[in-house]
Amino acid sequence: MQQPDIYKEAQKRVKEKAKFFKHLYSYVIINGVFFLMTMMNGEPFGSMMVAIFWGIGLAFHYLRVFGIPGSGILSREWEDKEIDKEMERMKGRGTKMEEPEQEQLELKVPLKKYNDSDLV
Repeated sequence: MQQPDIYKEAQKRVKEKAKFFKHLYSYVIINGVFFLMTMMNGEPFGSMMVAIFWGIGLAFHYLRVFGIPGSGILSREWEDKEIDKEMERMKGRGTKMEEPEQEQLELKVPLKKYNDSDLV
């Protein structure tokens, strides 16, 4: 990777991490407000379904950004290593890694259903 590419990739990862932490903050604040509102109504666990399902979504967001804690599995670094391994495996088998072919587009002249003399 060239230097500008590394910078762009690092910038992209930092933005993903920032999005996760914003998601976490909004989860804590909104579910805290829901909990306080339901406590005042006498049902302290009335908003638990929202917290549970949103928490599941938050957990998947965490795994997408940081991977499985302690193992590095599903992290960006793990993906990069796996891509490198797969590329080496494909080179070892003699599999050609070619650029995908681009379709050739033809321009066709539309049929005229009128006479030029009919135009004003």
